[in-house]
Amino acid sequence: MSRITNTKIATGVFWVEVPEAELYVLCGCPADSVKHLMKAGKIRNLDRDVGSLEHGSESFQHSHGTVTNETGPNAILLSDLNIQNGDFANLAEFPVLQMLYRQGMLLPNHPNNTGAKPFIIGHKNMVNAQMEYIHRGNYGLTSLEEILGAGIPQKQAEEMMRIKLHFAFGAVRPSSELLEARIIDHEPVEILNGVHITRKSVNCYEFTYKDESSEINLNLSHDERYETPYELKNHHFKRDYFSIAHTGEGDGWDINRPCMASVISYQGKIFLIDAGPNIALTLNAIGVDVNEVEGIFQIK
Repeated sequence: MSRITNTKIATGVFWVEVPEAELYVLCGCPADSVKHLMKAGKIRNLDRDVGSLEHGSESFQHSHGTVTNETGPNAILLSDLNIQNGDFANLAEFPVLQMLYRQGMLLPNHPNNTGAKPFIIGHKNMVNAQMEYIHRGNYGLTSLEEILGAGIPQKQAEEMMRIKLHFAFGAVRPSSELLEARIIDHEPVEILNGVHITRKSVNCYEFTYKDESSEINLNLSHDERYETPYELKNHHFKRDYFSIAHTGEGDGWDINRPCMASVISYQGKIFLIDAGPNIALTLNAIGVDVNEVEGIFQIK
């Protein structure tokens, strides 16, 4: 039986697992890669008996006989290229959130919170950029001064910061405290428990473990595009003096619907209320060209 399993999940997205070494790698993370893993069965619900686990406080075990969490990756291999064929190739925020929160790796007293951190693997520039992107994606504005600088009144800003710290478990932490970086250049680098990875060429990597190896090619051919986990039917968007179309009612985990967002038409101009993953596909489905968009109201 092979020690390394290499599975194509979708165009430009692969799953490498080495169960013997407890390593599960999402290779390539374009938009909605988490949803692709869910559809492929690589992320699923798991009920665990916390009373039989070493990790987890006594109070957690007493109040919860079992805990339900998701399975999934504990490492992400980034693309060497930020954009391929017009689409963003590295959007690691949702996979990281899935690991930290839905798998429970960051939750206090959770049995999966063992002190081990998820791995971000790739070229130095890509890893550093994703670390900053994930930090902002996770926390948004990170201090009272930043919130005040956005024009929020003092009292409201203080309350917003209080709520933010509550959901951040008391502190806004740098990404380096939440994630383990593995920078890959020309030499083999150990990821975990004897699994090594080598960069062979641009976007081509080789995993090795004991006497086995497996190669990953994250390059897209000239006629390939990253896939979406759902299909959108075409709809006519009314361009009235003022009109609103809801382009999504799902979230980052809903495999059948786009993330919640809306498009506004006002005096012939197009504005987006948030812009979720695969926004170009969404706009195309309602007959709006991306070049028509005048502005975006970003939700944070």
